[in-house]
Amino acid sequence: MRKWFSILVLAIFLVFPSLAFAQTKITLASMNVQLWPEYDQPSMLVITDFTAAANTKFPVDVNFRIPLDANLIAVAAYAEDGNLINAVFEGPTASGEWQVFTVTLEAATARFEYYQPITFSGNQRVFSYLWDGDYAVDAFDMRVLEPADTTSLTTVPKLNSISQENGLKYFKGESVKLAAGEQFTLNLQYNKTTDTLIASSQAVQPSAPVDENTPGRVSLNNYLPYVIGGVGVLLIAGGFVYYLRSGRSTSKKSRRRAHSTNTESEEEDEELYCPQCGTRAKPNDRFCRVCGGRIRRAEG
Repeated sequence: MRKWFSILVLAIFLVFPSLAFAQTKITLASMNVQLWPEYDQPSMLVITDFTAAANTKFPVDVNFRIPLDANLIAVAAYAEDGNLINAVFEGPTASGEWQVFTVTLEAATARFEYYQPITFSGNQRVFSYLWDGDYAVDAFDMRVLEPADTTSLTTVPKLNSISQENGLKYFKGESVKLAAGEQFTLNLQYNKTTDTLIASSQAVQPSAPVDENTPGRVSLNNYLPYVIGGVGVLLIAGGFVYYLRSGRSTSKKSRRRAHSTNTESEEEDEELYCPQCGTRAKPNDRFCRVCGGRIRRAEG
């Protein structure tokens, strides 16, 4: 009887290998969740960094659930040099009140990010975070970034540790150990006098005053004398060329007028008469207009 039972169990694992894989227990060595309210959008940016336990065999698929109204924007893995690279994942797909996605881990540490709506009521904002407890976590940490222009901020459970980083204020709680199936909830409430986002208020500022002497800065004042000098040289050169051309043109016109005047004068001074009848002829006449005799011209 036991023999047939063992054969049946083995057959089930062979036919449904995913069922056998689902029974594998995955433990997370750490999980660090950061809540950034109204960072670059009027919603909650949830950043989750997690590390699989040291005894995890890679590659391995890890499933996560996020709220149904969340917008998953990034799934990445940490390379050996500490930089983030895109990770292989599937989903998310809706499953009841959740969305489920699967990350294929090639190394121990990875990250996923999503946006989730915040409840607005005048100047008051309310948000609730829930870790569903799918995996056991040896060290679970929560950190909350204080939004811009916040007058008061409270969390349940209370986050006692406060730190300043790059001009931003963070609230952090103590690490807790969570068993598989054990949930963790954090309720956040704060009052805010404006709609200013953290990203917009953290505009890049110069490390030193910017003036004409700043390296890499091009100032018109430094080059203005050269520009004016260059324009002056061009104007002088253009005027000189115009003077030469206009002088030549005037000289040619004068010579043409003088030549024309001399020719007319010579023609007017030359008086021609018909040798037969004595009638005065015009400068261009070759024959007499009266008798038809040939007009004799003086040889030049």
